[in-house]
Amino acid sequence: MRTNITGLHHRPRVFIGGAWADSRDGRAVDVCSPATGEPIGTARLAGTADVDLAVEAARSSFEAGTWRRRPAVERAAVLRAAADHLEGLGDAVVDLLTSELGCPRSFAARAHVPNPIRHLRYYADLIERTSLEEVREDGSYRSLVVQEPAGVVAAITPWNGPLSGPALKVAPALAAGCSVVLKPPPETPLTAYLLADAFAAAGLDEGVLSVLPADREVGEYLVRHPQVDKVAFTGSTAAGKRIMALCADRVARVTLELGGKSAAVVLDDADIDVVVRGLVPMAMSVNGQLCISQSRVLVPHDLHTKFIDALSAAVTALVVGDPFDPATDIGPLVSDAQRHRVEGYLELGRSEGARVVGGGRPPGLDSGHFVNPAVLTDVHNGMRVVQEEIFGPVMAVIPYGTEEDAVAVANDSVYGLSGSVWSADPDRALAVARRIRTGMVSVNGAPQAFGTPFGGFKQSGVGREMGPEGLRGYLEPKSIALGRADH
Repeated sequence: MRTNITGLHHRPRVFIGGAWADSRDGRAVDVCSPATGEPIGTARLAGTADVDLAVEAARSSFEAGTWRRRPAVERAAVLRAAADHLEGLGDAVVDLLTSELGCPRSFAARAHVPNPIRHLRYYADLIERTSLEEVREDGSYRSLVVQEPAGVVAAITPWNGPLSGPALKVAPALAAGCSVVLKPPPETPLTAYLLADAFAAAGLDEGVLSVLPADREVGEYLVRHPQVDKVAFTGSTAAGKRIMALCADRVARVTLELGGKSAAVVLDDADIDVVVRGLVPMAMSVNGQLCISQSRVLVPHDLHTKFIDALSAAVTALVVGDPFDPATDIGPLVSDAQRHRVEGYLELGRSEGARVVGGGRPPGLDSGHFVNPAVLTDVHNGMRVVQEEIFGPVMAVIPYGTEEDAVAVANDSVYGLSGSVWSADPDRALAVARRIRTGMVSVNGAPQAFGTPFGGFKQSGVGREMGPEGLRGYLEPKSIALGRADH
């Protein structure tokens, strides 16, 4: 099994204000392959003293205004240069991300690497064509409404999108003119540091960007920092609640992209084979470690047995193994702790009365954090395994009676991030999709158009990323009274 790319990767320093620096109080960690447990490199994590320096650099650069006052076309040029740098690294980025995260290399090459490059270019284009000033009149008076950058941004990202998570925050924040302190997680620091390389190569102004992989305690210190104007966080709902409470204490701006337990509603006219072929990748991408995973499948009573047979056959046929093998569908989970979490939920499901199809540890893969994908049957929507986010390759199939029942069950969740509706009649599916209270819904597995907003209702978050909505989250409107309209 492949364990790394060309040699080990060593990152002995942290990136503060656009320059590599020795950490004041951080620690060195070995970064190991989740597929083999063998080291792929080392990285320096940041400490609180590093956060202080990074926030100070961000505040100084923002107050000086050298970046935020640069014309939009110049900020866009830096974003494009960073995208060009990442793209120029070619397969090396794909290989490093695969080695560090453990997702199948095919997915890394198709989505995890090209998407963040596309995000950088998208926000470069968007800031160039977005007017940040508008004169408004009421017949008597005129006001100038301007959109100004929000200030110093703390961007905190998860391990399941090692490059795309940071790009979704850094690209619009920099495009808007903000200064950013990015805190990636300790599980995937090597890939995150590639973004630092890219902006250093692109010539980003001094002080504007810091990249500080760190643990939760350092992340909370960053959130609490009085010089941070806005926090943009992606992660668990529990952590999001904590961050929201901390931000409320000083009324800091916040964007939260949190958990999900998305429902796939299969209507009674749907083709089961078509649904299964389209739905399994939507549930199992990144080894099931996606907040938008379609993990609750709602099926009419009349189709329930037939659907379970088809889905169970498809899921148990998935190939679990080396993420570098083109034949692999499911790689390892990111850590042993994550594997134990998934296994704990499977055991919980059994104790709640569910039947588990699949699961268990695959033979011959003892050195990595592997678990076989699973389908939970004999379940109802009140079970913890159906209500709580497992964050692994597990799908639960829930029978329902009428279409009204399906909508009610789909909406019976504290989450509201994603979902899908499957039907032979796209108009019927669309009508049901309109009734599901989530931030995103797919009709028959269709992908979302690039540039549409990403985020959720209820406890799935606050605010939106991607699209123009993602840019607006890093801007503050200000009104300037100009006087009478006839002057």
